[in-house]
Amino acid sequence: MNRPICLAVISPEFPAPLTSGGKKRTFHLLRALARVGPVDLITFSEQPEAEPVSLVRPVCQRLDIIRLPRHAPKLFPFLWRNLRRAARGVNPLIDRFSEGAVRAAVERSLQHQAYEVIVLEHSWIAHYIPIIRRWQPHARIILDCHNIESDLWRQYYERPRQFWHKPAAYRFWRSALEQERAYLPHADQVWVVSEADARRARALAPSARLRVIPNGTTLMEGWGRPAHPPIIGFLGSLRYPPNESGLRFFLDHIWPRIRAATPDVRMMIIGRPTPALLRRARADERLLVVGEVPDITPYLQQWALMVVPLLHGGGTRMKILDAWAHGIAVVSTSRGAEGLRAAPGEGLWIADSPQEFAEAVLHLLREEAERLRLARRGYELVRRFYSWDVIAECARDAITSLLAEDAAPPEQSLGVGQNSEIRADARSPNEASSE
Repeated sequence: MNRPICLAVISPEFPAPLTSGGKKRTFHLLRALARVGPVDLITFSEQPEAEPVSLVRPVCQRLDIIRLPRHAPKLFPFLWRNLRRAARGVNPLIDRFSEGAVRAAVERSLQHQAYEVIVLEHSWIAHYIPIIRRWQPHARIILDCHNIESDLWRQYYERPRQFWHKPAAYRFWRSALEQERAYLPHADQVWVVSEADARRARALAPSARLRVIPNGTTLMEGWGRPAHPPIIGFLGSLRYPPNESGLRFFLDHIWPRIRAATPDVRMMIIGRPTPALLRRARADERLLVVGEVPDITPYLQQWALMVVPLLHGGGTRMKILDAWAHGIAVVSTSRGAEGLRAAPGEGLWIADSPQEFAEAVLHLLREEAERLRLARRGYELVRRFYSWDVIAECARDAITSLLAEDAAPPEQSLGVGQNSEIRADARSPNEASSE
């Protein structure tokens, strides 16, 4: 690209600190876009004054943090709000971005200057597409789908659970399906993180213009020295339901087998814990719950292995990329490793039953040479396909291609009035609500 272009990124979550996969993707794509031209970031927070802006401000020309309504974190109001949303078929997280004051603030921010490209992070805010068309009629719109939300809700609905969860999960699944079918064709380009998600998106919206922009990570120059006795690790917020259910599956059915076979092995968990996990750790001295940390590297350098026992989810697991970038082999379920360019034996070991999973962990703890072979292969995969430098080039190529097209924006009109939005405003079951 021979000239700078004016861009804006609209992100429903403030992209710092880098404590979740979504924040990491948004932040690093923001940095990549800043090499294309000046970037404005329009984002949201319940407490704008409390956000760590020092990481984000250097890559932005303008930072506009829109205040979200703050909801008290009490159980009864939380349940009442979400029961009402379920009755209306409106998903919780996106409902917050549809409130009148929030929409009005977005419209004001879009009038700041003319943009050539506007990137919407997450399909949660896809209903802003008609607003952008109104205030920025010449801008090209990219919808960056971190996940295919309807597929996540389908998995959430189909999983065994208490019967009272089913009706709401079904409503949110169907509404997410409507939302994606309605809005994906109206973006000028839709980014997905894997070929698997591209297939899902194509099935929902055959006319959507798709580009695969994978997730990434930062390669470490040197590898750590695993602790002795060995530590196996899990990385991820337990407010993300696939992480919570996957770790519960591991601790209930796999960890007891490993613990019994290797008396000195320890388990370290990085990420925001649940009260149930903290209670469990108090009863097991070999469970080390670290919580959220600003830098995962000092902890990962102690690990012999990472486990990814996910039973459902979407996108690609950034935690696996982080492990590979640190020279750590991975044992994962098939679902946990979905979407990555790695066959079993290339950076990871696939195991789906509790017995197979425990045996794989024990085998790799005993066989250091095999563990290092997997680690080296994973590191090479990151270097070739998943470093943020590689991903940045993919994103810049996608934008160059988009701007080179002569095609006009889609002719079909999407209304911009308050009542014109598709009511399928889907909160992903894999995303933590800030309510």
